[in-house]
Amino acid sequence: MALYHKIATGQAKQSFRNAQVAMWLGFVLLAGFLVVALKVSTTAGSIVAGGLGAVAAALAGFVSRTFVRSQEAAAGHLRSYFDQPLELSRYLAAERLIADAQLSDERRAEILADLVHAIVAGPPQPVAGDDAAASSQRAG
Repeated sequence: MALYHKIATGQAKQSFRNAQVAMWLGFVLLAGFLVVALKVSTTAGSIVAGGLGAVAAALAGFVSRTFVRSQEAAAGHLRSYFDQPLELSRYLAAERLIADAQLSDERRAEILADLVHAIVAGPPQPVAGDDAAASSQRAG
């Protein structure tokens, strides 16, 4: 279990670090091509340098977004890893409550069947739009 935690946190940190490097590299390339575009004496040279700067910035943005998505996926896996013991404790608590309740055998079997269905179905997964909405609410 500790190894999984180490792998997931390591992957998240590395992805975040790589995203930051890609963003900075894109900014440096954009600034460098801007300087070149301003220093070039011909209009065509300025246009080419400006275009290369824009392409470099777009490519860096794409690469950094890819790393950010990888970090988000690693964080999601880590979150589900830590949620699992909580879910198990809920199921065990429900089982204890069923065992202690004075229920008929039919009712107990019915409730246990519902509990088994809930365990097999797993926890509800958040919708992709819900995470974006929650993030924007936290930021705003």
